[in-house]
Amino acid sequence: MARWISRSIPYPYAGGLTVCEALWMGVPVVALAGDSFCARHAVSHLSNVGLADWVARSEAEYVALALARARDLPGLSALRAGLRARVAASPLTDAPRFGRALAAALRDAWRDWCRSDAAG
Repeated sequence: MARWISRSIPYPYAGGLTVCEALWMGVPVVALAGDSFCARHAVSHLSNVGLADWVARSEAEYVALALARARDLPGLSALRAGLRARVAASPLTDAPRFGRALAAALRDAWRDWCRSDAAG
């Protein structure tokens, strides 16, 4: 059984849009945090909806966390019932906030470039 479980862990890619879609549909996700950008998408999304405690740091922790969450049927039911509202109120769906943050980051990058030797 351990062999099957280790192959079911989403590695090295933890999920990006798929995690957002699952959360929107009321399906919580257990994630395994990795050390690369693609292995941390789910960590970011879960953190943004207040579910950072659904992130494991090792394969053993992932299995234990998944089993514990699956066994807590009342907690799981309560979470699922309010998950879409939670996602809707989170930074994941706040397009104006994202736009402002992106615009500010682009302005900062442009200013940094203008001050650099590359600008001439």
